[in-house]
Amino acid sequence: MATQPHVLVVDDDPDMLSVAQRALEQAGYRVTPAPSGKDGVDVLKHERPDVILFDFWMPEMRGDEFVAEVWKVCPKPPPLVACSADPDFMDWDARSSGVRHAISKPFDVASLVGTVKKALSGA
Repeated sequence: MATQPHVLVVDDDPDMLSVAQRALEQAGYRVTPAPSGKDGVDVLKHERPDVILFDFWMPEMRGDEFVAEVWKVCPKPPPLVACSADPDFMDWDARSSGVRHAISKPFDVASLVGTVKKALSGA
């Protein structure tokens, strides 16, 4: 039996964290939730998820700062998926930092699962 793909979900909004976790688990993914960028980085010191889904606008660590920390802990990080309610959040140089996919909040479950699946496939 194949192992479940592992997704690290990093979001400071407990409702969004819960929705994403529930949706991805129902789609067959193993999910590790982290309520802050610091907590997400701490997870990466012990686990290697297949995808990282993170909120770009977190109070203690913005998305670009989170990605920089990810690179310090994981020289070859898994696919990164950024999400935000701000349509201009991808103005920073996301591609050069390793972010390959983005999803806008609020998202529907199908879009979330589809984006994570796309990230896993390398597309």
